[in-house]
Amino acid sequence: MDCGRDAPAITYEQAGALTCQIARGLQTLGLAPGFHGAVLSGNAGAAFVALLGVLRAGGGWLPVNARNSVETNVEFLQDMDCDVLFYQARYADQVAEIRGQVPRIRHYIALEEADGPDLSVPGLILGQSPEMYAAPLQPEGLAMIMGTGGTTGRSKGVMLSHRNLTATMANHMSAMSITDRMTVLAAAPITHTAGLVSLPFMARGGRVVLMDGIDPQNLLKVMEQERVNMLFLPPTVIYTLLAQPNVRDFDFSALRYLMYGAAPMSPDKLAEAIGVFGPVMLQIYGQAEVPGAISVLRVEDHFVDGQVAPRQRLLSAGRRFPFTRVAIMDEDGNLLTQPGAVGEIVAQGDIATAGYYKNAEATAEAQRHGWHCTGDVGYFDEQGYLFIVDRKKDMIVTGGFNVFSSEVEAAVMAHPAVKDCAVIGVPDDKWGEAVKAVIELRPGQSVEPQVLIQFVKARLGSVKAPKDVEIVAQLPRSTVGKVLKKEVRKKYWHAQERMVS
Repeated sequence: MDCGRDAPAITYEQAGALTCQIARGLQTLGLAPGFHGAVLSGNAGAAFVALLGVLRAGGGWLPVNARNSVETNVEFLQDMDCDVLFYQARYADQVAEIRGQVPRIRHYIALEEADGPDLSVPGLILGQSPEMYAAPLQPEGLAMIMGTGGTTGRSKGVMLSHRNLTATMANHMSAMSITDRMTVLAAAPITHTAGLVSLPFMARGGRVVLMDGIDPQNLLKVMEQERVNMLFLPPTVIYTLLAQPNVRDFDFSALRYLMYGAAPMSPDKLAEAIGVFGPVMLQIYGQAEVPGAISVLRVEDHFVDGQVAPRQRLLSAGRRFPFTRVAIMDEDGNLLTQPGAVGEIVAQGDIATAGYYKNAEATAEAQRHGWHCTGDVGYFDEQGYLFIVDRKKDMIVTGGFNVFSSEVEAAVMAHPAVKDCAVIGVPDDKWGEAVKAVIELRPGQSVEPQVLIQFVKARLGSVKAPKDVEIVAQLPRSTVGKVLKKEVRKKYWHAQERMVS
């Protein structure tokens, strides 16, 4: 169903018939299996059905976030060889710009009835049989090309097969008890993790509620009114919900799983979330190349002897998913098996991508020694819990010491006045790089920078404590809620020849 609009609910019987009609309609347009199709839309039932129609027709889905800039979407559609673009009428202006810059797109199809020259979905399916239809598919066939997000440059296209998506669903199902009576809320864009984690609920015949845009008060109301059992949110959105003065006034008794991921979550905020939402927090760790399924911190892992787990456990990314092989690798390709040994986190198995679309160089860089190399640095403890120390590129070298920004961020976030933060290294004549914290405060809160510095110093010592703290109204974020550290860094590194000292 669609939430907050007049669109009627869509049953599985209706969705099945519509996707078969869309697939047949695409076939009549001359789109043979192997074509690439995108849907430019907010979260909407019609958009979900259209993308499923692309898959049923044997196409590869290109997840395009309508909140991205036109330039970003043009680059992605062009680089990924888009053949057909479905779109919501409200994005007609963006489509007009895309039309002039991506000549490969042969067909533009409006999700609703359209007055212009473009075909619409009602026109596409007119006269098409609703009987079961599916193009022949192979497990290794392309299901989707997911963008890496472009947080470090032009987005790369991660090729995901039907086998990859099946393994992702199997992993997610292993972490949750899903029934056909459950309701999943997709509040974050379905082009990203919120869409992927909805698939197991659809496979079980559960109810999917779609929200287009995240307004914190509206989200809290929908969670209560729709008796939501599961939803995925990035930590930044959870922080925003926790900062709502009336968050404890809502009824979350139906909630079974509040899945979080895509960025580290402060253990202090995590403990607070458990106090507000209940024993429902579930963390997944992954990336586009190993979609949302490297490791999982299950609901029960957040507790020890009936109490909220110690801070160190809450810092963990959990244990390996059952259908993913995960290891720690050194710079020479050796696997490190000793608990506590720090190296790059690597993964392999049915879950891992075959590579990047038309980018052999990036594929070779990421796939070494038979493993997909994540670019994340971490270690396993004696109990098999995985700890992510940092992104390789986010490590700060200050005065000859390695400082992991994620550790400093966790310490800063422990302060009750802090809503979110980004810790970076900035050029410094004395230290090479100095640790700097850029802070976003909770509404109505204030704190002196020096107080925060001393707060962190008491926890981590002087080497890791920020040399400077800057308070900003809002940190720059991507359309899926990730803090854009490259944007934070620009202000301090714009005159430097390189971004690493």
